[in-house]
Amino acid sequence: MELKNAVGVCVIALFSATIVLLTARCLDLQTAARLEPQLTRIADELQAIRKQGGIALPATAPTETPAPDDALAVFYFHGSIRCPTCRAIESQAHEVVESDFAMLVAGRKLVWKVFNYESPGGEELAKRFDVQMPVVVLARTKGSEIQEWRRLDKVWILVDDKPAFARYIRDEINAMLTASGRPPSRGGSEGIPTSPGPPAQPDDEALPGSPADIPVPQ
Repeated sequence: MELKNAVGVCVIALFSATIVLLTARCLDLQTAARLEPQLTRIADELQAIRKQGGIALPATAPTETPAPDDALAVFYFHGSIRCPTCRAIESQAHEVVESDFAMLVAGRKLVWKVFNYESPGGEELAKRFDVQMPVVVLARTKGSEIQEWRRLDKVWILVDDKPAFARYIRDEINAMLTASGRPPSRGGSEGIPTSPGPPAQPDDEALPGSPADIPVPQ
Protein backbone atom coordinates (compact mmCIF):
# COMPACT_ATOMS: atom_id res chain seq x y z
CA MET A 1 0.00 0.00 0.00
CA GLU A 2 2.87 2.38 0.89
CA LEU A 3 4.52 1.64 -2.45
CA LYS A 4 1.26 2.36 -4.25
CA ASN A 5 0.91 5.69 -2.46
CA ALA A 6 4.50 6.61 -3.24
CA VAL A 7 3.98 5.87 -6.92
CA GLY A 8 0.82 7.95 -6.89
CA VAL A 9 2.64 10.93 -5.38
CA CYS A 10 5.38 10.63 -8.00
CA VAL A 11 2.83 10.56 -10.84
CA ILE A 12 1.07 13.64 -9.47
CA ALA A 13 4.36 15.49 -9.01
CA LEU A 14 5.47 14.60 -12.54
CA PHE A 15 2.14 15.68 -14.04
CA SER A 16 2.23 19.03 -12.19
CA ALA A 17 5.86 19.65 -13.12
CA THR A 18 5.11 18.92 -16.77
CA ILE A 19 2.33 21.50 -16.80
CA VAL A 20 4.59 24.12 -15.21
CA LEU A 21 7.45 23.48 -17.65
CA LEU A 22 5.22 23.54 -20.71
CA THR A 23 3.53 26.69 -19.49
CA ALA A 24 6.87 28.42 -18.98
CA ARG A 25 7.96 27.34 -22.45
CA CYS A 26 4.80 28.39 -24.28
CA LEU A 27 3.67 31.47 -22.38
CA ASP A 28 5.25 34.67 -21.10
CA LEU A 29 6.03 35.06 -17.40
CA GLN A 30 3.06 37.33 -16.71
CA THR A 31 0.62 34.86 -18.24
CA ALA A 32 2.27 31.95 -16.46
CA ALA A 33 1.86 33.78 -13.15
CA ARG A 34 -1.88 34.10 -13.85
CA LEU A 35 -2.02 30.36 -14.37
CA GLU A 36 -0.20 29.45 -11.14
CA PRO A 37 -3.32 29.32 -8.89
CA GLN A 38 -5.00 27.04 -11.42
CA LEU A 39 -2.01 24.69 -11.44
CA THR A 40 -2.17 24.52 -7.65
CA ARG A 41 -5.86 23.67 -7.82
CA ILE A 42 -5.22 20.93 -10.40
CA ALA A 43 -2.50 19.44 -8.19
CA ASP A 44 -4.99 19.40 -5.30
CA GLU A 45 -7.58 17.71 -7.53
CA LEU A 46 -5.09 15.01 -8.53
CA GLN A 47 -4.10 14.49 -4.91
CA ALA A 48 -7.77 13.99 -3.99
CA ILE A 49 -8.17 11.51 -6.84
CA ARG A 50 -5.17 9.53 -5.56
CA LYS A 51 -6.59 9.41 -2.03
CA GLN A 52 -9.85 8.04 -3.42
CA GLY A 53 -8.00 5.19 -5.09
CA GLY A 54 -7.72 6.70 -8.57
CA ILE A 55 -10.08 6.61 -11.51
CA ALA A 56 -10.73 3.34 -13.29
CA LEU A 57 -10.31 3.72 -17.03
CA PRO A 58 -12.58 1.79 -19.39
CA ALA A 59 -11.24 -1.53 -20.57
CA THR A 60 -11.46 -0.43 -24.20
CA ALA A 61 -11.40 3.00 -25.79
CA PRO A 62 -14.53 4.29 -27.56
CA THR A 63 -14.75 3.27 -31.18
CA GLU A 64 -13.25 5.96 -33.39
CA THR A 65 -14.83 6.75 -36.73
CA PRO A 66 -12.32 7.56 -39.47
CA ALA A 67 -11.93 11.20 -40.44
CA PRO A 68 -13.14 12.14 -43.94
CA ASP A 69 -10.58 12.75 -46.67
CA ASP A 70 -11.14 16.52 -46.56
CA ALA A 71 -12.15 17.89 -43.16
CA LEU A 72 -11.12 19.88 -40.13
CA ALA A 73 -10.56 17.64 -37.12
CA VAL A 74 -10.85 18.94 -33.56
CA PHE A 75 -8.78 16.63 -31.38
CA TYR A 76 -8.92 16.55 -27.59
CA PHE A 77 -5.94 14.80 -26.01
CA HIS A 78 -6.04 13.64 -22.40
CA GLY A 79 -3.82 11.53 -20.18
CA SER A 80 -4.61 8.46 -18.12
CA ILE A 81 -5.26 10.65 -15.07
CA ARG A 82 -8.37 12.79 -15.59
CA CYS A 83 -8.80 15.82 -13.32
CA PRO A 84 -11.95 18.03 -13.23
CA THR A 85 -10.18 20.89 -15.03
CA CYS A 86 -9.08 18.58 -17.85
CA ARG A 87 -12.65 17.32 -18.19
CA ALA A 88 -13.94 20.91 -18.24
CA ILE A 89 -11.64 21.75 -21.16
CA GLU A 90 -12.96 18.73 -23.05
CA SER A 91 -16.66 19.36 -22.37
CA GLN A 92 -16.53 23.09 -23.13
CA ALA A 93 -14.61 22.60 -26.38
CA HIS A 94 -17.00 19.83 -27.45
CA GLU A 95 -19.98 22.06 -26.69
CA VAL A 96 -18.64 24.81 -28.99
CA VAL A 97 -18.06 22.32 -31.81
CA GLU A 98 -21.55 20.81 -31.52
CA SER A 99 -23.50 24.06 -31.05
CA ASP A 100 -21.66 26.57 -33.23
CA PHE A 101 -20.68 24.31 -36.12
CA ALA A 102 -23.62 21.92 -36.22
CA MET A 103 -24.02 22.01 -40.02
CA LEU A 104 -20.35 21.23 -40.65
CA VAL A 105 -20.46 18.44 -38.06
CA ALA A 106 -23.56 16.96 -39.72
CA GLY A 107 -21.82 17.11 -43.11
CA ARG A 108 -18.67 15.47 -41.70
CA LYS A 109 -16.62 18.52 -42.65
CA LEU A 110 -15.81 19.13 -39.00
CA VAL A 111 -15.15 16.16 -36.74
CA TRP A 112 -14.52 15.80 -33.00
CA LYS A 113 -12.10 13.10 -31.89
CA VAL A 114 -10.72 12.19 -28.45
CA PHE A 115 -7.42 10.40 -27.79
CA ASN A 116 -5.43 9.35 -24.75
CA TYR A 117 -1.91 10.53 -25.52
CA GLU A 118 -0.52 7.91 -23.13
CA SER A 119 -2.16 4.97 -24.92
CA PRO A 120 -0.93 3.20 -28.06
CA GLY A 121 -3.85 4.57 -30.07
CA GLY A 122 -2.90 8.19 -29.39
CA GLU A 123 0.87 8.16 -28.85
CA GLU A 124 1.95 8.65 -32.46
CA LEU A 125 -0.45 11.50 -33.14
CA ALA A 126 0.47 13.15 -29.82
CA LYS A 127 4.13 13.12 -30.85
CA ARG A 128 3.20 14.70 -34.16
CA PHE A 129 1.52 17.59 -32.30
CA ASP A 130 4.07 17.71 -29.45
CA VAL A 131 1.31 16.97 -26.93
CA GLN A 132 2.51 16.38 -23.37
CA MET A 133 -0.54 17.52 -21.41
CA PRO A 134 -4.33 17.66 -22.00
CA VAL A 135 -5.02 20.10 -24.84
CA VAL A 136 -7.15 20.82 -27.92
CA VAL A 137 -5.56 20.53 -31.37
CA LEU A 138 -7.04 21.55 -34.72
CA ALA A 139 -5.86 19.67 -37.81
CA ARG A 140 -6.88 20.10 -41.45
CA THR A 141 -6.85 16.80 -43.33
CA LYS A 142 -6.82 16.05 -47.03
CA GLY A 143 -6.52 12.61 -48.53
CA SER A 144 -6.46 11.19 -44.98
CA GLU A 145 -3.22 13.08 -44.27
CA ILE A 146 -2.67 16.08 -42.01
CA GLN A 147 -1.94 19.22 -44.03
CA GLU A 148 -1.91 21.84 -41.27
CA TRP A 149 -2.40 21.87 -37.52
CA ARG A 150 -2.64 24.23 -34.59
CA ARG A 151 -2.39 23.44 -30.86
CA LEU A 152 -4.63 25.59 -28.65
CA ASP A 153 -2.53 26.00 -25.51
CA LYS A 154 -4.58 28.94 -24.19
CA VAL A 155 -7.41 26.61 -23.17
CA TRP A 156 -5.66 26.26 -19.82
CA ILE A 157 -5.80 30.01 -19.19
CA LEU A 158 -9.40 30.49 -20.35
CA VAL A 159 -11.14 27.39 -18.98
CA ASP A 160 -12.59 29.28 -16.00
CA ASP A 161 -13.99 32.03 -18.27
CA LYS A 162 -16.51 30.10 -20.32
CA PRO A 163 -17.51 32.90 -22.77
CA ALA A 164 -13.86 33.75 -23.48
CA PHE A 165 -13.03 30.05 -23.80
CA ALA A 166 -15.85 29.55 -26.31
CA ARG A 167 -14.80 32.63 -28.29
CA TYR A 168 -11.20 31.40 -28.42
CA ILE A 169 -12.17 27.94 -29.69
CA ARG A 170 -14.64 29.43 -32.18
CA ASP A 171 -12.17 31.98 -33.56
CA GLU A 172 -9.42 29.40 -33.98
CA ILE A 173 -11.75 27.00 -35.79
CA ASN A 174 -13.02 29.83 -38.01
CA ALA A 175 -9.45 30.82 -38.87
CA MET A 176 -8.70 27.27 -39.99
CA LEU A 177 -11.96 27.05 -41.94
CA THR A 178 -11.23 30.34 -43.71
CA ALA A 179 -7.75 29.14 -44.64
CA SER A 180 -9.27 26.02 -46.18
CA GLY A 181 -11.85 28.02 -48.16
CA ARG A 182 -14.92 27.21 -46.04
CA PRO A 183 -17.23 29.91 -44.67
CA PRO A 184 -16.74 30.61 -40.96
CA SER A 185 -19.39 30.38 -38.27
CA ARG A 186 -21.21 33.63 -37.50
CA GLY A 187 -21.68 33.08 -33.80
CA GLY A 188 -23.14 30.55 -31.41
CA SER A 189 -25.80 29.92 -28.81
CA GLU A 190 -23.94 32.01 -26.26
CA GLY A 191 -24.58 35.12 -28.34
CA ILE A 192 -20.95 35.96 -29.01
CA PRO A 193 -20.74 36.82 -32.74
CA THR A 194 -17.61 36.25 -34.73
CA SER A 195 -15.94 39.50 -35.82
CA PRO A 196 -16.51 40.18 -39.53
CA GLY A 197 -12.92 41.40 -40.00
CA PRO A 198 -9.96 39.49 -41.42
CA PRO A 199 -9.27 35.94 -40.25
CA ALA A 200 -7.68 35.65 -36.82
CA GLN A 201 -3.92 35.27 -36.92
CA PRO A 202 -2.34 32.25 -35.21
CA ASP A 203 -1.29 32.85 -31.60
CA ASP A 204 2.35 32.59 -30.65
CA GLU A 205 1.40 29.67 -28.43
CA ALA A 206 -0.23 27.79 -31.29
CA LEU A 207 2.47 26.01 -33.21
CA PRO A 208 1.43 25.29 -36.82
CA GLY A 209 2.72 22.10 -38.25
CA SER A 210 4.11 21.26 -41.63
CA PRO A 211 2.54 18.66 -43.95
CA ALA A 212 2.67 15.27 -42.30
CA ASP A 213 3.46 11.93 -43.76
CA ILE A 214 1.46 9.97 -41.20
CA PRO A 215 -2.21 9.13 -41.71
CA VAL A 216 -4.91 10.15 -39.27
CA PRO A 217 -5.53 7.18 -36.90
CA GLN A 218 -8.59 5.20 -37.86
